[in-house]
Amino acid sequence: MPAITVDDLTVLDRLKEPGEVYPPRPVWQVVTAPLGYEGEGFPVRRAFAGLDLRQLGPF
Repeated sequence: MPAITVDDLTVLDRLKEPGEVYPPRPVWQVVTAPLGYEGEGFPVRRAFAGLDLRQLGPF
């Protein structure tokens, strides 16, 4: 179900260009996800393993 229902889509406000509302954030660190094994030896990579959660944003 859409959050907004209107008869004419052109009356909706347009989204701002990227960087107009929030400036781009710099890259803080690039890391390779560590390899681990789950259950019966299934290989997995943990994207956020070992990183400080305060450095991660929700978006």
